[in-house]
Amino acid sequence: MTGTQLLNPISGEVDADGRLVSADDALARLHERAGGRKDELLAVPAIKTLALLSIKLQMKLSRAVRVADDNENLELWIEIDPTPDKAKLSIISWRVLPDVRRAGYADNPVQIAHDNVMKFDPVGRLVRATGDAAHGLVPPDFGRDGRALLATLFEAGEGLDMLLSSLSARKATSACTLKRISDAGLFHVRGRSVANGYELLFERLETPGHPAEPPKESPAAGALFGKNLAPVLRQPLGRIIANAETIGSELQGPIRENYALYARDIANAARHLSALVDDLGDLEAVERPDFKAARDNIELGDVARRVAGLLALKAADHRITVHTPSEDILVPAVAEFRRTLQIILNLVNNAIRYSPDGTHIFIDIATVDSEAVITVRDQGKGIDPADQEKIFEKFERLGRSGDGGSGLGLYISRRLARAMGGELHVENAEDGGAVFTLRLPNN
Repeated sequence: MTGTQLLNPISGEVDADGRLVSADDALARLHERAGGRKDELLAVPAIKTLALLSIKLQMKLSRAVRVADDNENLELWIEIDPTPDKAKLSIISWRVLPDVRRAGYADNPVQIAHDNVMKFDPVGRLVRATGDAAHGLVPPDFGRDGRALLATLFEAGEGLDMLLSSLSARKATSACTLKRISDAGLFHVRGRSVANGYELLFERLETPGHPAEPPKESPAAGALFGKNLAPVLRQPLGRIIANAETIGSELQGPIRENYALYARDIANAARHLSALVDDLGDLEAVERPDFKAARDNIELGDVARRVAGLLALKAADHRITVHTPSEDILVPAVAEFRRTLQIILNLVNNAIRYSPDGTHIFIDIATVDSEAVITVRDQGKGIDPADQEKIFEKFERLGRSGDGGSGLGLYISRRLARAMGGELHVENAEDGGAVFTLRLPNN
């Protein structure tokens, strides 16, 4: 969730019948845009299902959900704290997913096409780019500070200075002419304040004898899976998981035990396929030569506790205790929040998968010289020294089969660590077990 942590979480409460009984303005408006009314059933199915599941299990849950909001798709990171009769919701991340499916631009060069825009959130981060405005952008650009991004895309000059000032102040600006660095294309660009941020409207210019050319294909244009297929697969898999969890948890009433077990098996299989889709999309992204990670100011203890919350149910199934750092210990780092969370989730998930039931997993953090360090230590049998580099190779699973893994997690995690200016390695603890260490810059 690149650069999308909210300074103040968006809160709400859902009762045991699924009604939204209280909500901050942002959540209330999302509910209303989905067709809901005050004190009625929460009209956002993904959030309602998660809240009811939390109440049913009486267990804190934390996960990302994707929801439709008018013409936009949102990715929300939600934490749910249940009581016997209601669930308290805390949305800690709110991200508008970029829609870069349309790569064309208007045939008429003297008019600004409504799908030829860049849109920024209220604090100036890029959340959407379409048409010619999306040329040269790759997924890691979304969530970056708009001023810094624009300064890398267009040549410096009076027009760019005026545009950056307008973006900072969220004030409308008349058209200014900018020259794009990548292809020397000339554009008239206008800025305007909109309800949820700021928007730039692009008009590509023609010059005599030099008609406007379609944008050159960016390095990411051939990325077939992550850009085109992954979103198509995630949507039906998400519905399968949500419906199977609802059936298996008997939220709509009791069913035969074997049917509930079938539903849970379906949900687990769909989750495995969804994880594989994510892995293949990540693999495609990290292997692009232009892949970059954002530089967010994060705190590793916060990351550790979020991971423990996300995997609490899975750890409990194996009677494994995940120990996290004290809240008094603060270790700041400069790295992409979403990618750091992804790495630690993978490490702890692996530790749960390969550790004996009833053991302990320890997540520790420290500042060492100019680096922020987070380690994940388990009480398993460790990793043979001859295999400690081999496990970071693509599709390597050390001969294991049937464990639900793809053999990509550690390969992707190391690539992500290095993209953030850090490193990931493994060794064995003196008393047994594997110790994975992620090092990140702290300035």
